Amino acid sequence: MNEQTYRERECVHRRRGVAGKFYRGETYVQSLQRLRSAAKAMKISGNVTAFFWSDAKEVVVWLCRDCATDLNLPDATA
Repeated sequence: MNEQTYRERECVHRRRGVAGKFYRGETYVQSLQRLRSAAKAMKISGNVTAFFWSDAKEVVVWLCRDCATDLNLPDATA
């Protein structure tokens, strides 16, 4: 089989049962890097289970709508 296995990470809000969706790890990291404020990037990244950014290709990150919106991710409000 040629199926790739992804490791999942998630924001702390998933435990509350709020709506959200998965994003590619690379997309998540790129969105953090585009933020103008390092403090905001640190705050958002602190809400997500840690992983090495070099592993982003093998990671999917579940984000609630609020965290996705903070990162200006597409379909964050859908």
